[in-house]
Amino acid sequence: MKQQPSIGKVTRLVHFSRSAVTGASSGIGREFAVALASRGHDLVLSGRRAAVLEALAADLRDRFGITVTTVTGDLAMDETARQLAAELAKAPIATLVNNAGFGLSSDFADSDPGLVEDMLRVHASVPLRLVRSVLPGMMAAGCGTIVNVGSLAGRVAVPGSSVYVATKSFLERFSESLALELGRHRIVVQALLPGYVRTEFHREVPDYRAKQKNRGLIRWMSAQEVVRTSLRAAERAGRRLHARPGRIPRYRDVVVIPGMANRLLAHLGRLVPVRTIYRAASRRPQLR
Repeated sequence: MKQQPSIGKVTRLVHFSRSAVTGASSGIGREFAVALASRGHDLVLSGRRAAVLEALAADLRDRFGITVTTVTGDLAMDETARQLAAELAKAPIATLVNNAGFGLSSDFADSDPGLVEDMLRVHASVPLRLVRSVLPGMMAAGCGTIVNVGSLAGRVAVPGSSVYVATKSFLERFSESLALELGRHRIVVQALLPGYVRTEFHREVPDYRAKQKNRGLIRWMSAQEVVRTSLRAAERAGRRLHARPGRIPRYRDVVVIPGMANRLLAHLGRLVPVRTIYRAASRRPQLR
């Protein structure tokens, strides 16, 4: 039997319970899918690994009695992006999580031009396209939540990851501006900026699990912790906007940084002279 949305959750604030998550095959995307399914949301999930995505969809259907639609393929390909955008436009979406992404570790001059273009599409063009697809339904309902998964890395210059940090920075600025535009429609927009998260994101790096160790202010979090923080902030923001329409969104509800150590790092980053940051960044060993 399908679970009913629980009181006090985001779903109580909306008139529909169909949500979408990109990059849902593993890590943060998978945890968003599980969390939303546990709240009674029907889901539209996208990912590149068909077998993994279908196994997740089957598990969520069995556990929560929900409807799950999957769109398999690389969002860097226009056909996959078009298919997903069309699926989202079929019916109102309560929560959109733009989580799909990948890393690219090499100096820009040595980068594969095709991969650079793919990253621009997946991290920037596709999220904008999907937001555009869900906005008519959200604006008509006067509610909804958009989560764009960025990164703390988007706050700093990182040699060897120039395009990655640039696109993540773009997502943060876009989310902030969009939150100010849509606040009057009671639509929550969040830039989620995780730091170090134990996922398969670096699975192509040799011994990547062994490298996921806490050191100083570097504290690795679980994907569950990240998603829990994100949804808690979205619920808080939604209650605030619905209690008094027209309120200006609060910064802490728009830019969400999970983990006290990560928030401290973000704060320190504003206090440290840029020259010092540049010097440290130039000496930063690349994760290979």
